[in-house]
Amino acid sequence: MPPSVFPFARKIAMSCACIFVLVSSATAPATASSALAAPLDAPVQQSAGAALSNSIFNVTSTSTSTPTSMSTSTPTPASAPQPAPTADPGAEVADFAEQYVGSPYRWGGSSPSGFDCTGFVMWVYSQFGVALPHNEAGQLASGDRVNADDLQPGDVLVFANTYRAGLSHTGIYLGDGQFVHAADERHGVTVSALWDGYWAPRLVGASRAIS
Repeated sequence: MPPSVFPFARKIAMSCACIFVLVSSATAPATASSALAAPLDAPVQQSAGAALSNSIFNVTSTSTSTPTSMSTSTPTPASAPQPAPTADPGAEVADFAEQYVGSPYRWGGSSPSGFDCTGFVMWVYSQFGVALPHNEAGQLASGDRVNADDLQPGDVLVFANTYRAGLSHTGIYLGDGQFVHAADERHGVTVSALWDGYWAPRLVGASRAIS
């Protein structure tokens, strides 16, 4: 190399060396910073991942957890109150019979669609489990005989000489001098005064078919 070129080449070499040193100094911290940053970032990412994983696990565990079992035992219901024993079954018969006032009269009938006198008494008593015959004599003999001054509600009343001679009509005593009976086609089942001028002289007896 000519002597005149050497100083110029030397300057170039020194300039390149400086540039190299400067470039190396500039990039080294970035590399070092990246190297240092990686370990710091890794735990953060891992922690976030772990938190997400734990969150998912907790949601799954919550949604699939077995609910607390509920008691399947059925509470014992309070026992229903029992009706008080009937003190006077005859009064119950009388009250029931009076509910059918207005029912039609039908010869030979023994149902709410139509009653004759003995059919009405027979049907009312059948609702209380007492079987009576469908005739006056049998109904008079269906229970203990009762005197006229000892009548009680529910007693069977038997009359004679109404539309025919002899035993011919029956009814049920209500109390207070009243009785209910299937009178005739015109009146149907009705309530009459026992001690009026027509019925009182025709009463021949009474019986207590239920007590």
